[in-house]
Amino acid sequence: MATPAPLETRRLRLLPFTADAIAALLDGDQARLAQLTGSTFPLPLRPPPLMEEVLPLVRDQLRAHPGTLGWWTWLTVDKATGQVTGALGFGGPPDGEGAVMIGYATYPGAAQQGFASEATRALIDWALAHPGVARVCASIPPENTAARRVAEKVGMRVAGTVWEEEIDDVLLYEVTR
Repeated sequence: MATPAPLETRRLRLLPFTADAIAALLDGDQARLAQLTGSTFPLPLRPPPLMEEVLPLVRDQLRAHPGTLGWWTWLTVDKATGQVTGALGFGGPPDGEGAVMIGYATYPGAAQQGFASEATRALIDWALAHPGVARVCASIPPENTAARRVAEKVGMRVAGTVWEEEIDDVLLYEVTR
């Protein structure tokens, strides 16, 4: 897959988060990060919430398999300010059944403004436009009402429950073609 083009919504620009940009974020190199993304990040410079542990793994996957760029993390950038509001993405390319898992995170200063819903809807549409994708799923702990609201706003419905290590039972949301 070629490098995906940025996605545009009414208020946001979604940028594929490259291995080099992830490395700059993890290294705390604000100047390099701004150069690579054309965006500013909230200070203090740190990964979006809940992404601290996963970003090094994503960086390594992208270095090993650069053609999978769109199937990992995307940045969400407020078009009015150029500020990164959060990140979202998939847990890798579609599986053998055409499913991808999506997740989203918003920096605290950008929370409760509808950015997660707007970005998630755009990325779901992007994924479902690919012939190899039949459904987009999200696993959400029942007590995470904000994430559940986002899933429901973008048309995802509860398809069941699954067990995840360290979390226990979570709700499996999905949307299909």
